[in-house]
Amino acid sequence: MSLHLIQETTPFGYELCQPGDGAVYHPDLCTPPKIYRESINTDPLRGFWYDSKTDEYVALITMRFSLWPSYRTNLYRINPETGVINSEVLGFSGAGGILTGYENGGFNKLYAYLNNNGVFEVDSQTLAVIGSPIVPMNTTVLGHINPFIINQSTKTLVVDDTLVIEVWDYTTGSETQLGEFGNPQASLSDMAYEDDERVWTVAIGADGLPTVIKINYQDIKIESMSAIQAGTESDIKIAIAYDSVRKVTAILRLRPDAVDGAARHVMELYKPFAVPTNITAPVPIGPLVPGQVTTFVANMYGDRGEMGQLKTVTVTNTGDGTILQPTVTPRTNGSIVFQYLSGPNPGTDTIQIQADI
Repeated sequence: MSLHLIQETTPFGYELCQPGDGAVYHPDLCTPPKIYRESINTDPLRGFWYDSKTDEYVALITMRFSLWPSYRTNLYRINPETGVINSEVLGFSGAGGILTGYENGGFNKLYAYLNNNGVFEVDSQTLAVIGSPIVPMNTTVLGHINPFIINQSTKTLVVDDTLVIEVWDYTTGSETQLGEFGNPQASLSDMAYEDDERVWTVAIGADGLPTVIKINYQDIKIESMSAIQAGTESDIKIAIAYDSVRKVTAILRLRPDAVDGAARHVMELYKPFAVPTNITAPVPIGPLVPGQVTTFVANMYGDRGEMGQLKTVTVTNTGDGTILQPTVTPRTNGSIVFQYLSGPNPGTDTIQIQADI
């Protein structure tokens, strides 16, 4: 399984400085070549997720601001179809206080981590904390919490503990580790919930390339790994969100500002698809008898062993037999089925399959 880039946008734009800003605070931020009154902080990202209620990608970011007290929180909502962004200033502390690591979870709910308190459910529209911690800080689960995903229906918490990904049953009073496995790309940068079985993660490999890893946290196994395109610029932070409507993964790459202070952050959308690597030899279903028709079946496999998608298939042969369907419409599961009429006399024949993907 691989990921195919289908869209790239640069949705972020900073506020320009206003007359008098430089005289109030931080003149260097409002003097050419820097002409913007805000900029994304060095370690700015408090959360990136897909909001199914509004059909938007959402980023919660701490900003450097040229006016006293020099920081504030911005909430960005990005339209998946157009890349157009709506921004909202949440003030100096922002909704949810110091909540971080916002992630989707079961029942299309939003969750976040509050330092020294635990994991809370959060209202996806107001970002207000709902009730008491779902997973309190005093549990053994919270040795390392960010990034994480939570599934309330199965009482499952998946956390990245540096070189190990841990899966926990967080039932109050009886926390149990269900399993763990090594993270092949060192520490994860972010996680994104897909469903009651799977989570998407992104990490930076030893070669500097971002790698997206899909994990089945019920079976405690890695389902696929895919390196995505290298950035033309260095990335400050890479985050991931899963779009449950379009079945795509969104990658947010935060990058250093341009010389003039302009934002250069990028959002990419990737579609999972099978990378075709092999077509099996056609196998007859039933005996080969001179002068009779036999059904043959072949299969196309992807690089992870999964069935792949084909556009058209052409079947040819070099012997006395006849391919009754030279052009075959492949089935959606990667199967190739065709009819073959054997020659009138015993002999040999070579069948070739050519696939257009």
